[in-house]
Amino acid sequence: MAMFEYGLDQGMVNGFQAMPGFLIDFGFKDPKLPGGYGISTTVQQLISSLVSAGMFVSTFFAGWLSNKIGRKGGLWVGILLMFLSVTIQIAVVDVRALYVGRIILGFSNGLLLVCAQLYIQETTPSNLRSFGYTMYQFWISFGALLGTIINNETSRRLDRSSYRIPLGVLYIIPVLLGLTLIFLPETPRHLAAKGRYEQATQALRFLRDDAYSDLQVEEEIAEIKHAIDTDKELASGVGYLELFHPVALKRTLTSLGLGLFSAANGVPFVVQYGIYFFLLSGDTQPFRDGVILSCVGLAGVMLTPFFTGRVGKRTILMVGGFLQSLCMLGMALSYSVRGIDKVSGKVIIAMASIYMFVASSTTSPFSWQVAGEIPAQRLRGHTFGFTNSVTFLCGWSITFTIPYFINPTALNWGAQYAYIWFVANLFICVFTFFVVPETNKRTLEEIDECYNQKVPVRKFPSYQCVGTLSSRMEVVEHAAKEPQQ
Repeated sequence: MAMFEYGLDQGMVNGFQAMPGFLIDFGFKDPKLPGGYGISTTVQQLISSLVSAGMFVSTFFAGWLSNKIGRKGGLWVGILLMFLSVTIQIAVVDVRALYVGRIILGFSNGLLLVCAQLYIQETTPSNLRSFGYTMYQFWISFGALLGTIINNETSRRLDRSSYRIPLGVLYIIPVLLGLTLIFLPETPRHLAAKGRYEQATQALRFLRDDAYSDLQVEEEIAEIKHAIDTDKELASGVGYLELFHPVALKRTLTSLGLGLFSAANGVPFVVQYGIYFFLLSGDTQPFRDGVILSCVGLAGVMLTPFFTGRVGKRTILMVGGFLQSLCMLGMALSYSVRGIDKVSGKVIIAMASIYMFVASSTTSPFSWQVAGEIPAQRLRGHTFGFTNSVTFLCGWSITFTIPYFINPTALNWGAQYAYIWFVANLFICVFTFFVVPETNKRTLEEIDECYNQKVPVRKFPSYQCVGTLSSRMEVVEHAAKEPQQ
């Protein structure tokens, strides 16, 4: 639900920039432009980039906050900020107040995303963790799809309700999420890191339900405890400076690099400015094609269960990066050769659709999954929060500068802007090949051991984890002796 809320806003704000009611309040009249209204690059920049700026701040502190009050506590704070943000955006017609609402929305989204992802990482069994992140990406894409559908329906309205109705929908999910959190326990790994092993065992027992025996739960808790104790022996501190300690530096930088994939793959360009760009390309039905684009992205997400767990994550990331680079190259070349005409517009829409299909099934879900698997348990919240923070800082700079490149009143590059993302996607392939280890079917504690033992990146799949296995065997041996005693 946290991911759905984020996707919903992403799908909606994309359409606001071409919505009559929004342009009347926050744009300007220009009979020469399609629809008779335009929007300044400043407003265009800030309504999108301020959310990224807010997420930069909140994700940076999300690790510290979630360590203090738990992953659930971080989600509660995010929910309260969401209510405040939506209320401000619905109530105001002053652009400065709109900016305040957007940045608070960024604070909320940052906490919801980081804490929800930490919860997924720390509660899902290793064999289902990839599928869990498939659902993570599914709900973002489904939220974006629903956002574009709502926009498509309300865009026919010529008053403020055209954008206020979509904003009002943002109230629904926080209410449902808040009710759900009442019945969910804190994550076992967070409780164990705080030394509350009895509560951690109870939480894990609740989460595993009848699918696991009591002995299996005890084995998993023993493995978690072993990893935490080993980590404390290497370094006892928990804080942002610890991320750059020699013991943790490699893992911090790898996680950061993976997080930056979501900025380097060019998704902000296609998702947040897709409808506006389709309109500039001569598309007569940009909202309809925006819905199609979201549907294609959702279809890509739904494909992932067919290869999740069967194909290595390194392979998925490299293949995804390469195919995405080809799509960006196709968009840029089409515009360079033909400029803006019907043929070029169709090619751009086709390339954008293929791109969304590939990105939604490869780099978008799997880069964040591996980025959250790599940090040590004691630093997972801080590392993942730091990674998200830097990523959203880059996202802010991207969304802030995109209008300068594509807006007819500025550089007017149009789809030639995609040349930049062609190169960036090739970098994804190179970084993955040399730096990213294979974490497929590994528990978080096994990944810990591989890093602690300085296992080379390419040997992660074949390495036999001795420490985690011995901790589980001790529990089994103890259980076998109990009846004899």
